[in-house]
Amino acid sequence: MGLIASVASFILVFVSIPLSYALHRWRQGENAEPFDQFLGSKTSYFALASIAALWLMPYGLIILIPLMFILSFSSPAGRIDWKEYRNERLIAVFIVFLMLGLSGLLPSDKPRSPEEWGEPFAKENPYAPAWPASEQYTWILFDDSYSGPTNFAVVQSLSIRTPHQFGTFSQVESSLAISSLLGLENERMRQAIDIVDQRISWVPIDSEDFKLEQRVNAQEHTFRPPSGDVKMNVWVYDCLATSGTNSDGTKIGEVVIAGVPGWGGVLDLVVIVRPDFSNPALSSDPFAEMLVSEWLDSEV
Repeated sequence: MGLIASVASFILVFVSIPLSYALHRWRQGENAEPFDQFLGSKTSYFALASIAALWLMPYGLIILIPLMFILSFSSPAGRIDWKEYRNERLIAVFIVFLMLGLSGLLPSDKPRSPEEWGEPFAKENPYAPAWPASEQYTWILFDDSYSGPTNFAVVQSLSIRTPHQFGTFSQVESSLAISSLLGLENERMRQAIDIVDQRISWVPIDSEDFKLEQRVNAQEHTFRPPSGDVKMNVWVYDCLATSGTNSDGTKIGEVVIAGVPGWGGVLDLVVIVRPDFSNPALSSDPFAEMLVSEWLDSEV
């Protein structure tokens, strides 16, 4: 299902230009331009090549869209083409974005599920947005290296669609940037915050009133699972409760995020939430080495 959905996702976007041309012919009838002219000279081929470039271009649409508009407006001839073919181009842009939206609704793969973690505590996240499509498993895992009420972590393993990018180059970085911009990461995190709140009764935590603050830029780290070393970027955030009297927020935990890119517009992420109250693991193991290594070694 995963491979089929990935191929279908790309085809949906790729046929946007032929669909735009079919609509152009229906609207214009006998006055319709040929395919290579209806958006401007050869522009339809450039558009198809740009969609195909989503397999190779880092950051995908985040880079591609501004680049295309800059190039198309940078010359007098390009600006004239926009005046002449404005309606057809705007229709094509609308259909492309419509198909991108639909491609993001196609089913994603099952998340990674390490055997060492046992059965997930939950296989659904009621707070997860419907778009883009995702699958998520959640565990509550205990740290036997020390005793105390905070010797646990809430771990979320996700498989999520990335309709803005079908290739793997900077896929994790671009997806986290979009998630942060749209506030999607906070919505997905609410389930983990609720679990922490249930287990730490002496500090009330409202999953509607928290924020994530990135401590530093993504750091490259080498994890060493049994299958072999894996060098990857890791993001560490402070999780702050904002419902108290402290206007800057009160730190209640730390969040570690790492990801493995995948071809076809599907990304694997692991999100590890650890409470902050007298938790020695935050300083001794800032990147949750063992948990991420087990996640990396699990079958997809």
